[in-house]
Parts: sequence; C-alpha cells; structure tokens
Amino acid sequence: MTLQKNLLGLVFFCLMNSTFSQQKNSALVDNSLGQDGVVETANLNDQDTSSMIIAHDKQLSKRYRFLSDRISKPLAANFVVKTLPFNSKNSDYAPSFYNGELVFASSRSKKSVTMILQEGSNEPFLDLYRTNRNIANKGITKLKGSINTKFHESSATFSPDGKTVYFTRNNYVKRKIKSSTKGCVLLKIYKATYDNGKWKNVQELPFNSDEYSTAHPALSPDGKFLYFASDMPGSYGKSDIYVVAVHKDGSFGTPENLGSLINSEGRETFPYISDKGRLFFASDGHLGFGGLDIFMVLPNKQSGWKVYNMGAPINSNKDDFTFIINEKERMGYFASNRDGGKGGDDIYGFKQMAALEEYQHYVPEIKSKIKRYIELKPDEGEITSF
Repeated sequence: MTLQKNLLGLVFFCLMNSTFSQQKNSALVDNSLGQDGVVETANLNDQDTSSMIIAHDKQLSKRYRFLSDRISKPLAANFVVKTLPFNSKNSDYAPSFYNGELVFASSRSKKSVTMILQEGSNEPFLDLYRTNRNIANKGITKLKGSINTKFHESSATFSPDGKTVYFTRNNYVKRKIKSSTKGCVLLKIYKATYDNGKWKNVQELPFNSDEYSTAHPALSPDGKFLYFASDMPGSYGKSDIYVVAVHKDGSFGTPENLGSLINSEGRETFPYISDKGRLFFASDGHLGFGGLDIFMVLPNKQSGWKVYNMGAPINSNKDDFTFIINEKERMGYFASNRDGGKGGDDIYGFKQMAALEEYQHYVPEIKSKIKRYIELKPDEGEITSF
C-alpha cells in the first residue's frame, strides 16, 4: 500500500485498506501446506480422501477450483446468507452484538470534514454506529460520547455487563496524534466505560505501542480473556492473533501468541469468540478461496484442535472477515467485499442451518498443535489501518 494523506493536510498515514494488515495478495502462503506440501483433509464428500497434494503458485487456480468444487457445494446449504438494507455506498464492517443491537464500523458519515484517499476514492474516516433494526438509513446512530473522533474507530467488543467497550482506533488520544519512528500512525486498542448514556473515560491498553499495532479486540464470553490482532515482535507472519488475560481489578496479563496452528506467514486477524467459546478468525495464510477467508477452530479427539475453512457461502473469492455468531440462536453476521454488494465492504446476515461440527466431514483441516492464545503482524514499512 502507498502512503496516503488526509485532505486537511494535518498528518500522513501509512494506511492500508479496510482490513487490518491486508493486501490483495493472490498467492497462498506455503506455511499452511506443511513441510512436505501435503494438507491433511477430512473425508470430503464422503469419499475416502485422506490427503491432498498442493503444488506451488502455478497451481493456485487448481487450489481454488478444488475448494469451490469440493467444499462450496456440500456446505452451501449449511448457511442462508442475505444482504442487509443498512449498508451504505462506503465501507461497512466489523459487526458486534450489544444489548440486542448491532454495533458496526462505517465510513458513511457525510458530515465529516476529515477525509482520506483510499484506493482512488474519497471516504470519511470510520466511526462506530449502532442499529436495532435493518431499515435502510433509519434507526442508525453513532455511539455517543468521546468514543468517535476525527480518525478511525472500528471493531468494538463489549464486556458481559455491557459497561465496558474495547475498540480499535488510530494512535490518537487527548486530541494528540502520535506516529512511529517511521512516521506512521499505527493502531491501538482502547477501552471506554458507559456512563449516563455515553461512552466516556477512554484509555489505551498498557500493551499498546507507538512502534507496532494492536487491533480488533474480541472478549471471551466470560470477559476473562481479550483476543486481538497485532504486529508486535515475535509474530509468525505479517499479522498474528494474540490473547491476554483480563483481571478482576482491571489490569492485564502478558499477551501470548496463539501459536502456529492459527498464525501463518500470512495475515491472521479479526478474531471472534462465540457464546459457546468457539474461535473464529480471518486469514489469507491458510488454504482458501482467495483474499481473506473465515476459519474456525474445532476440537479433535486425536490431536486436540483443528482449523477449518468455513466454505461457501460464507467465504468467496474476495475478502471475507469480521465473522460473529450467536450459536444459541444460530444466526450472525460477517463482512465481505464480494461482488454484488452496495459499497466497498458490506455486512451480510446469515442463518445457520446445520451444526458446525458437520464441517469436519467436508472441509480441509490444518494439521498442527494449538495453544490457548493468538497473535498478528503487518508488513514492515506499512502502517495498519482497518
């Protein structure tokens, strides 16, 4: 990505497109293939297929055809996906559940005087919005208080009692913008508390840094662990997923990387923990349809854990990310820049029609060990945006 400048001329941002640490790479990362280029698979389509041989870049189209032919057809009936009327002509993504409503990030604001140039089109910076009904241009308001600023805000996650929110923002606090030693404005995770109808007391988390990004927080259902993406030193790839303990007194433990089962040489980002404690994340480093795909982790009696591609219609040949699900109600949302949308990134709703465990019969599983925690990293010389 190239350096981009806001129209007010206040600061230069090393901003990337809407997905954290993402580039439109067409290649898959060899790390996901294992040392010998073999990916162990489940029993696809009830045929006795125990492994799949993957070649290098010249065979990429065959990889995608394999996935499309062998995954999308049996899994297409497992979800019903629909477009949502509240999407705008700009970017809308990063949905999150909150008190029966949907909170999401959007660059739809027409009143913003602070604009950025993203891939040839002028769009306002992202803000956090809320809606309680899927009616276009109605029932949609910005979160109140000091949570939204003239820079990017995205990826909100809420404590079980609904009184604390963790979210992503450019390195901007107390009306001051900070940059790294390379002159890039990176991302940080902040928290705010709900007070008298507004989000106040915005504070950055102690493991943030001016020299690397932390972003896209996701709380465990009990609020005791915070998962996030970061390019901090020690990451496996261009972006990894981490987790940190949240103590009762409000302090935090030491961030830990989730390990090589989750994190590849590519980009892993946008973690989400469901109400049943299941981990979902986006990646362009595991075997996929193209761009970012959505993956989930399921327990395996023999080896502990396995990573599964969610398949179509959740994934497409474009970027698919920010997946959330209420497993009790079997419904959820995700974002995609697939063809047929209204804007750059759009939010889609889905209804789950079959148990997630059914994926073990259809989808390639990534063979590795798993830890309790995760991590993320962007390209050197680039700054993270959303």
